[in-house]
Amino acid sequence: MIYLAIETSDPRGSLALFDSEGVRQEDTFSSDMAHAREFADRIDNLLRQGGFAAGDLGGISVSVGPGSYTGCRVGVTAAKTLAIALRIPVVALSSLEVMAAFAMESPGSGREVEGGAVDSFIPVLDGRRGFFYGAHFRRGEGGRPQRTAEDQVAPLSELAGLLEGPAWILGRGADSFLSALEDDGGSVCASEYGYNRGPVEWDQPRAATLAGLSLGPLGEANFDQEAIHSLKPAYLRPSEPEIVLARKLAGEDQ
Repeated sequence: MIYLAIETSDPRGSLALFDSEGVRQEDTFSSDMAHAREFADRIDNLLRQGGFAAGDLGGISVSVGPGSYTGCRVGVTAAKTLAIALRIPVVALSSLEVMAAFAMESPGSGREVEGGAVDSFIPVLDGRRGFFYGAHFRRGEGGRPQRTAEDQVAPLSELAGLLEGPAWILGRGADSFLSALEDDGGSVCASEYGYNRGPVEWDQPRAATLAGLSLGPLGEANFDQEAIHSLKPAYLRPSEPEIVLARKLAGEDQ
């Protein structure tokens, strides 16, 4: 059985074909947001390269966010459209979990730093206007992420209080998160929380990692059209245009 993994929560998305033996083919987008205009062609090319057609797919896994609003919408829409057309199941996972899983797979992720070994992971994205997305994972059985805090979006101080260290900080919001902590509490603030900046190579969620996380659930999933119809991106908060519109409407109502 061949499956398709769709990861477009990051500005640079990726796709992967996989089966019980692992990833067969992978396509990583070379430029930011290319998936918004090339997505359908890339899926078709990936299938052709592997010697498959869309009808060979037995299921789809998709990273639903948080992340790029446009990217999450493109990926989820594609997964739903294909799944309903082909009557195959969809498994949805958090992009933050995918990032944490990739970090855990990477060499040196369990290495010791000052104060001892660090085996917890906090993926962070910059939500702008003082907000950050984050979640907390520990290395669980078989090296898979074990969630200890749900995906959430919160102001800096609140999120830092919820996501306890020692832990690796990773993701496209890691640098701005750590920098904001220093601005807020002084140069030693991040180390006081027990945070250590992970390698930048950990920052991007990957379809190949999503494939590994979703193989088991896909093998047990069944086609459920109602559940697929209700699948939505995990934005966690309104988009910037929605926030601006809400403020304008509120001003008009005053």
